[in-house]
Amino acid sequence: MLVAVLAVALAWGAVFRPVLREEDELRAKKAELEARVADLEAQVRTLRENQERLQSDPRFVEKIAREDLGYAKEGETIFKFVESTP
Repeated sequence: MLVAVLAVALAWGAVFRPVLREEDELRAKKAELEARVADLEAQVRTLRENQERLQSDPRFVEKIAREDLGYAKEGETIFKFVESTP
């Protein structure tokens, strides 16, 4: 009887061990994907906020034009300083 129980237990382990391992891998992958989704949702929120500000806030538009695009008003002189290595 003990041998039969051990045989059944070994067979059960041989059959379900790969299934349990795969389940653990899938749970880890799910957690990774959920974290990626959260990051992407945060990026979307930031982009939507910036889009809204670009449509409604002239000072923000000017800031982006000056800082990101390097634009200047007529008559202004832009000075760009580059760090040199010794």
